[in-house]
Amino acid sequence: MLDNLFPFILFVIAMTGTPGPGNLTMMAIGQTSGFTSSIRFLMGTAVGCIFLDTLVASGLGEMITASPLIANILRVGGSLYILYLAVKILRMQFSTTNVNKRFSFFEGLLIHPLSPKSWAMAVVAFSQFMKPEQPLAPQIAIFVFCFLIGLLVFHSSWCAAGALIPRLISSGRLLFSINCIMVTLMIGATGYAMFT
Repeated sequence: MLDNLFPFILFVIAMTGTPGPGNLTMMAIGQTSGFTSSIRFLMGTAVGCIFLDTLVASGLGEMITASPLIANILRVGGSLYILYLAVKILRMQFSTTNVNKRFSFFEGLLIHPLSPKSWAMAVVAFSQFMKPEQPLAPQIAIFVFCFLIGLLVFHSSWCAAGALIPRLISSGRLLFSINCIMVTLMIGATGYAMFT
């Protein structure tokens, strides 16, 4: 895999940096609850990413792609979960208590295992960049580490960008409109990933 490391890193940057359910959710959460309040959720997404990428790199990806039933269960589960997050983000916009304006580690843990984009990029990366004739354990370590760093850098960046929005805009009505747009983009990105 070291022979393909540079193209693999470019792939990871392209996949983890672009808009998708994870990044758009982080931006919406940052805008609604601030960066600091989003750290637990971010740590959950990191652990979920490690779990998903390890399973895919260990061969689970082939089983998922070979089973339409499992793939459909993940599609439905992912859609319902993003809808849950979208509703929570919108409800938080109206909340006046700080306790309700937080997302949990567990909520972050689920976003990547239930995201079709995460599955697709892990399966594609595994099939394109891993070398079956080489020892598997070091390749899995590189694979998981690179995706983890990409996730932490870009999820944090999208969250920080979202947290910056309320500092630049003072109108509550405009902030709510922006929040609605971000939630719509979250749902749209998930729907697009489900059916492509």
